[in-house]
Amino acid sequence: MKNETIEKQIINWDRVSLLMKIGIIGAFINFAGDMLVGWGVRDTSLSGIEGLVSQYLTMSDRRIFWSAILGFIGAPVSGCGHVCIYKLIKPYSGKYAKLFGVGSLGLLALGGSGVHMSSLAAAFFYKYITAASPEIALASSIKFVCYFSLPLYIVFFVFWVVQTYAHIRAIAGGFSPYPRWCWVFSMPVGALLFSPINLFGNHALVNAIMVGVFTLGNIWTLGGSLLMLGKAKENWKKFSV
Repeated sequence: MKNETIEKQIINWDRVSLLMKIGIIGAFINFAGDMLVGWGVRDTSLSGIEGLVSQYLTMSDRRIFWSAILGFIGAPVSGCGHVCIYKLIKPYSGKYAKLFGVGSLGLLALGGSGVHMSSLAAAFFYKYITAASPEIALASSIKFVCYFSLPLYIVFFVFWVVQTYAHIRAIAGGFSPYPRWCWVFSMPVGALLFSPINLFGNHALVNAIMVGVFTLGNIWTLGGSLLMLGKAKENWKKFSV
């Protein structure tokens, strides 16, 4: 039954390759935005949340603006690569393709224009309210995030879990032309691979990379999918003849 479904599908592999490359470019644009806003050394004299967000107080408006714009552009462009993964899963499993598609659509809608932009808006708000009224800055900023950013984060996380589950389950379960072990090219694995850099301490480069760790997971996913595309094409030919 699965082979009968596969026979009816036509995949333009050159287009898949091109869209994955465009997606990777978009992810790097997004990562550049993360690096811009993350680059800085935290004030170690401050504890708790104040210490974690202290670098935003000295960040220029221009950096915050360009970080927001790069994320706004890069995040949806990176979705081109996920469209390709969806198309490669669909001939093998409509169920997992649908789940992956729903998750990807949610990430596309809420990523750049939602989570990224609202996070930068919160940093901008914290910077200026600290200058105007330091005694209420942290409490007001936390309330701002809870009212306007946290709902987006929660919904975004739900879509991310759905997409990630469908991606790993489809590839590990053999519902794609990729070898089963290629589930390692998934966002959580990529993010975990880069996370240990945090052990190097409070340095501008380390802090910048940690801000973009999930974007690096996205680059890992798309890069691995592109790297193994030739093998996927070979497997496709075996099962679709």
